Amino acid sequence: MKPHQIEWRDAILGRKSINLDISNLCTLECPRCDRQKKGRPVPGHNMTVEEFTKIADYFDKILFCGQISDPIFNPNLLDFIQIAKEKGKQLNIHTAASQRPTNWWSNAFDTIDKDKSKWIFALDGLPKDSHKYRINQDGEHVWEMMKLAVSKGVNVGWQYIVFKYNEDDIETCKQMAIDNGIQFNLMHSSRWRGRDDPYKPSKNYRIDR
Repeated sequence: MKPHQIEWRDAILGRKSINLDISNLCTLECPRCDRQKKGRPVPGHNMTVEEFTKIADYFDKILFCGQISDPIFNPNLLDFIQIAKEKGKQLNIHTAASQRPTNWWSNAFDTIDKDKSKWIFALDGLPKDSHKYRINQDGEHVWEMMKLAVSKGVNVGWQYIVFKYNEDDIETCKQMAIDNGIQFNLMHSSRWRGRDDPYKPSKNYRIDR
């Protein structure tokens, strides 16, 4: 192996965290997602247990935050959660989709390492309204699963992107999060299609870190 190849390898393996798109599947049709670009193929595949195990050996913190997929659709996700727990890894799972039954969510919440890991749910607005951007999302089901996770001792985050249809509901949703022991994260998108974009809010909002 050449010296520059060794340096590159060591730099990659020396990282403490990694974000993975563990699938190429999603049931949502969010208008600004890359999946909706006409003619764009959706690359990738469902990551295997063997592939994930190799990755988990090298990184302390692992994020499943899909850019073209939702992690809940990888059929091996519950195995990944167990592997991360056994290896003592921090695991953050970001999801927006709702097409899993309550018993599946319950099993996932029971399995995850509650001291080291976190579930982050994308719910853009009041549960009854989030589907206006997260097309095909059952926001009310997502909200119930967020509360179920909290009841099982899971660390839960609420990711809230500001759109025109939900900008007047921010304070209400913040209070809902406080009342249920959920961390509220306000996000501001830059994926607007000009000034007349119907999703664009009337002003900019601070991004919570």
